[in-house]
Amino acid sequence: MATAWAEPLASDDRQPLEHYYREYHQELCRYVVSKFGLPHGDAEDVVQEAFARMAPKFHAEGIAHVRAFLYRSVHNASIDALRKGQVREGYAQAVQAEPENEYDNLSPERVTAGRQFLGLISSALWSMPHKRRRLLLMNRVDGLSYAEIARREGLSATVVKKHVAKALAGCQQVLRAHDGEL
Repeated sequence: MATAWAEPLASDDRQPLEHYYREYHQELCRYVVSKFGLPHGDAEDVVQEAFARMAPKFHAEGIAHVRAFLYRSVHNASIDALRKGQVREGYAQAVQAEPENEYDNLSPERVTAGRQFLGLISSALWSMPHKRRRLLLMNRVDGLSYAEIARREGLSATVVKKHVAKALAGCQQVLRAHDGEL
């Protein structure tokens, strides 16, 4: 016997995404709070984010078990939110661990070299294909794994890994080419 959340939709039960949002919003929020321990306000943000992500691709006709699909989408969005929180927390801890006056004593030469470095990296990023740049930033800035990026982008993890490796190689090549100027 199938559980209520796994029952397929009847052919006359196709609804727009807004209907499912109204129907399952609170239930999904409770799920996020109990499963992931997020505060209710954060859980609402996660549910909203999950629905926003699926809105452009949502067609109830192609989903046999809409409720299960919604739970899986919210589950994935919760994991993403937790990962982003870990990245932010790691950054906050790193900033707190740094001496307060470290930046006050920077020499003009060091500031100039830092600006040149950032300019080179920026130039390298903007000169690479959009897709490669986006995948690199998702991996290195957002902290997403190759598998997570692959799932989001509809690619294989191997393809994502190759794009990220090529992007990093491109950045290294630009830095090596300008090494004497830094």
